[in-house]
Amino acid sequence: MRSIACKIAALLFSAASLSASQRLDQFSIYGGVFDFKRERHRTFELGMEYKFYPGWRSPLDFLDFRPLAGIMANMKMSTYLYAGINFDIYPTEHFVIAPGFAAGWYNKGDGKNLGYPIEFRTGVEISWQLWDQSRFGLHFYHLSNAGLGTKNPGSESIVLLCDIPIKCGIHFTR
Repeated sequence: MRSIACKIAALLFSAASLSASQRLDQFSIYGGVFDFKRERHRTFELGMEYKFYPGWRSPLDFLDFRPLAGIMANMKMSTYLYAGINFDIYPTEHFVIAPGFAAGWYNKGDGKNLGYPIEFRTGVEISWQLWDQSRFGLHFYHLSNAGLGTKNPGSESIVLLCDIPIKCGIHFTR
């Protein structure tokens, strides 16, 4: 009986350590408030991202690099198509802080004029990662053209996110 318990414990331990060492790509869906600081252009937004895990590890155990690509749309028909990178920081096993940067193409539709079609997104995600690598959290980000246009009003968004782990993808090795 004792040897069966030891084998089960060893199996559970090896499965837990395997899942912690093998990061997966993530498909992210999010929704929240676009331009939440200014009532005039405040509206609901939805978006989705694909966050890649390229397979190369950071020299720091608590840090992962995640290239990403995504699209955002809001209720005023503004859209933003972008690509960038997140830096996943793991202060604990389940708590993730992910500052990130992206650049992309913004189309104002009937919404806010951000002054230029090329916009840059800087932000931070704070999320809780479950044992299967799914995440739930909050993302705050700022859109700005960095002075490329004659106008640069920028916008701030705050959204709730859900990351779903994907077991396939393109992975690079060193």
